[in-house]
This record gives sequence, structure tokens and C-alpha cells, in this order.
Amino acid sequence: MAEFCLECMQKINGRHYDEMDFILSDDLDLCEGCGQWKHVVVVRRRRSLWGDFGLLLKKVAITIWRKRTKK
Repeated sequence: MAEFCLECMQKINGRHYDEMDFILSDDLDLCEGCGQWKHVVVVRRRRSLWGDFGLLLKKVAITIWRKRTKK
């Protein structure tokens, strides 16, 4: 299976992807597109309404937490 980083995946497909669209590898691996050691795409996430809602809640919670800890 070909292993590409997120940036190369965007160039190949001609689309703008977010990090949340894919599950990326935990370890660095050699990208076959650019030849650099990066986190590569493991699998594309299956999106659902509840999953998107959960990601939104997570982002909001992180933002609130960061604002509170900066004080």
C-alpha cells in the first residue's frame, strides 16, 4: 500500500483535507510522495453527524480550557 503524508494526499487528490479527515500514523514513516519522514495517512475517517458534533464539542472544550489556563 502506498503511504503518503497529508500534504501529498492533498496534492494527489486536488482537495483540501483537514487532519480530522484521516487517521495518521503514530510514528514517522517515509512518504512516497515527497520522500520525507512524516506522519502518513493510515485510513480515511468515516464521517457521521454524531462524529462531527463530537469533534466540534472537543474543539470548543479545548478552546475554553486554553483560555482559562492562560489567566
